[in-house]
Amino acid sequence: MRSEQRLTSWLQEYDEQDQVPEHLHGTFMTLLNNAGFSVYRSSLWLPTRHPELWGTQLIWSHNEGVKAYRRDHGITQTSTYLNTPGERMHQARKPLRWQLAKGEGLEMSLLQEIADEGGNDYLIVPFHTDHKFEQPWITFATKQPDGFTNDEIDSLISYCMPLSWKARVAMADMATRSLLQVYLGANAADHVLQGEFQRGTGTRIDAVIWFCDMRGFTSLGDRCSSEELVAILDDYFEVMSAPIESGGGEILKFIGDAILAVFPLESEIKTVATKAIDAAQTALAKLSTWREQQTGYRKSISAGIALHMGSVLYGNIGGSSRLDFTVIGAAVNEASRIESLCKTLAPLLVTEPVALAAQQPMKSLGQFELRGVEEPIALFTPQN
Repeated sequence: MRSEQRLTSWLQEYDEQDQVPEHLHGTFMTLLNNAGFSVYRSSLWLPTRHPELWGTQLIWSHNEGVKAYRRDHGITQTSTYLNTPGERMHQARKPLRWQLAKGEGLEMSLLQEIADEGGNDYLIVPFHTDHKFEQPWITFATKQPDGFTNDEIDSLISYCMPLSWKARVAMADMATRSLLQVYLGANAADHVLQGEFQRGTGTRIDAVIWFCDMRGFTSLGDRCSSEELVAILDDYFEVMSAPIESGGGEILKFIGDAILAVFPLESEIKTVATKAIDAAQTALAKLSTWREQQTGYRKSISAGIALHMGSVLYGNIGGSSRLDFTVIGAAVNEASRIESLCKTLAPLLVTEPVALAAQQPMKSLGQFELRGVEEPIALFTPQN
């Protein structure tokens, strides 16, 4: 089969691997160049419906293959977007070409960079959409001395129609995954996408359970507006969440001002317990630093963290039309009740199973009765 026919056939076929944007872009560029198009650099922009990210930009080159860059919504106010071919295309909403060898478009720093690399021609082609800032597009740059021929320009534009359908599938898959990850967490999102959990079902896991709560949240709500309270919570959750995720934990819920997270015991128990304790200490330290930089009643914000260990059911609960992905079990209830003791004992409380697993110096705080729990629970706090 001729190279051009292989390209045409691929554009008409469905391949599950093409849902991965890097694979889609890399395969297209390989087939395109095999068909005789001398493209040395290409960029593929795929917008994503996501609360933090505007989209993903994929940059392909002969030497380095495909690299992906996540772009947040604020990029539209920066030089990465302003006065670029992407911005021009969003305004024109049609294919645009700059013949760099003739000096066209060199007022744009990106095109000047490409010209400095030896690029002589640059084409950007939009994929059809009704929304201006959700406009996906792809670019092509060549070092051919005379640039692209007019026939090559026509062919590249024509290939972008079937490519746009493949791109739409990739965008839909990416949007689904990214939104599920934002609202459920990466691990839970993977389980849901794989169809592993139905309502009322799940899997039992052993984990270190994290439960933390902001001190004085009720009085804080009485002292500031709802808008300011949301802003405070966003800052607070950002401070507390980052150490959990970097330590291998998975945030399952934001409950008012509280956070429920788990560190699954998928590796050596000592490693997991140590990471959970380190994450808690880091979060409290970061919160203290953040608090020192604040003014007014923000300076009074503090938190308590409880770390417990146990077996929990990890899965879906809820009604037929509204489910919640979470962990259920006695250990979760106990972690919540232990955290309430942080007000009088210490900002970080660690139960005996976690302390023994971590094998770190700990200060014993004694045995404590918990409401609804038959046996007293021994509590510790790290020795600093």
